Amino acid sequence: MSVMLDAVDEALAGAGLTLSDIDGLSTFPSTYNLGAGAKNDSPIDVIELKETLGLDVNHFSGSTEGPAQFASIFEAIGAIMSGQATHVLCYRALAQHTQQLINRTKPRKEADGYERVSGKWVYHRPFNVVSPVAPTAMMFRRHCHEFGTTKEQLGDLVVNTRANAVRNPRAIYRDPMSKHDYLNARMICDPLGLFDCDALLDAATVVIVSRLDAARDLKKPPLVIESFSGRMGGRYSWDQFEPKSGMMALENGPHLWKGTDFSPSDVKVANLYDGFSPQTLIWLEALGFCGRGESGPFVEGGRRIALDGELPLNTGGGQLSGGRMHGFGLLWETCIQMWGEGGDRQVPGDVNLGVAAAGGGPLAGSILLRRD
Repeated sequence: MSVMLDAVDEALAGAGLTLSDIDGLSTFPSTYNLGAGAKNDSPIDVIELKETLGLDVNHFSGSTEGPAQFASIFEAIGAIMSGQATHVLCYRALAQHTQQLINRTKPRKEADGYERVSGKWVYHRPFNVVSPVAPTAMMFRRHCHEFGTTKEQLGDLVVNTRANAVRNPRAIYRDPMSKHDYLNARMICDPLGLFDCDALLDAATVVIVSRLDAARDLKKPPLVIESFSGRMGGRYSWDQFEPKSGMMALENGPHLWKGTDFSPSDVKVANLYDGFSPQTLIWLEALGFCGRGESGPFVEGGRRIALDGELPLNTGGGQLSGGRMHGFGLLWETCIQMWGEGGDRQVPGDVNLGVAAAGGGPLAGSILLRRD
């Protein structure tokens, strides 16, 4: 909670708002009715934060399902457009690092019993699929088979992400990484290694969504939500989505451009979901930055996706090196770049259009931002 409150204070100060200005509160997912088992994934429930801040709000939401972690942003847009709210505080909080340490140190005896597997996991656990890394590895393997994508190309993406994290004082992993380091990392689920997996952390991120005319009088120039997409089509599945070499992003990405006259070539910065590194490749294809199956050559060598490249990508270190915020950190980083506050990692030139994408496997959400 102390980390959460720090994030709230920082967001309010950056916007030039006070708590009394906030009339909406939104998060994803909320755990009020989910019990203690979900608390590490979302430790600050929307009702808990409302009570802690002493807020009186016209709108508050805490969906447990939706179009990836940006569901809270989309719900805030609806509240503002319908006149229910003016300034909605949207947040994401995680305590996964602490929970991981607890799980590793907690003694477990056979007599204690084990949690009964239910739902979709009954089709996964018998085959030792205990994490989304396994279906992601299978998806990437299929991508390699169909399009000739290589582990070396994926490594160029990961090494570039780490190079950006080195410049970010808030990133978890800031030691430089070489291509040799990447290719020789401990294998997690073949062909994905340690550095293909995002970094668990305890953190909170806050984004304030406001009515545009009200935002124009605030401390920072507003960033306009030019377009957004929560489209989900096809199978809601980690391993049964078609095509097998893709994921829900392929449905979501093209839909984003239907709400704007801009095109992928206009984007100056992209922060795309990297819970596992191959997911970023699929988002590049889904959003039209390259053709289907061309993401490997697109990132090869890292030149095109560097800070001064054609498409600066995951400029704060993404989730692989910056830390896992389920897309909220990627949205925050996009805002920072568009305000010119990136410091040593600032993208050069006029960063007037940026895109953030959240969700891997069966989830997908994307937001296109422009400077007002």
